[in-house]
Amino acid sequence: MHRSHPKVMNIYATSILAAGLTVASCDDAVFCTEEFRSVGFTWTGTEMPERTTVVNSRTGDTIRLLSSPFEQFVPIIDDGSMSQLSFEGDSLNVKVFNTQDSLIATAWYVVGKDECHIIFKSGPEFLP
Repeated sequence: MHRSHPKVMNIYATSILAAGLTVASCDDAVFCTEEFRSVGFTWTGTEMPERTTVVNSRTGDTIRLLSSPFEQFVPIIDDGSMSQLSFEGDSLNVKVFNTQDSLIATAWYVVGKDECHIIFKSGPEFLP
């Protein structure tokens, strides 16, 4: 009677198990839209703010934007800042300053992300 060597059987079993796990662990493909999302507020004051600072309260980091204000809309975060957010959502402390560098408005936003874009969770639509 011929017996297989135990070491060869272990390698064979391990190879089959590894191949099965590889197939089982494949995620469904993620398909993202090509849009570029931003979250912000519409400024209702008479003069547009001079600058806005946004700090992620979880990390203490200041958010850097790719977007610029457009008409009365002031972005506070955009898809370019996804790496600075958690999937669950982070609290963002927003401070708005005028041309004299005086604080004219503050707000809190919660923004998260998925694999493709930032996701608005809460915060005001209009300021001040």
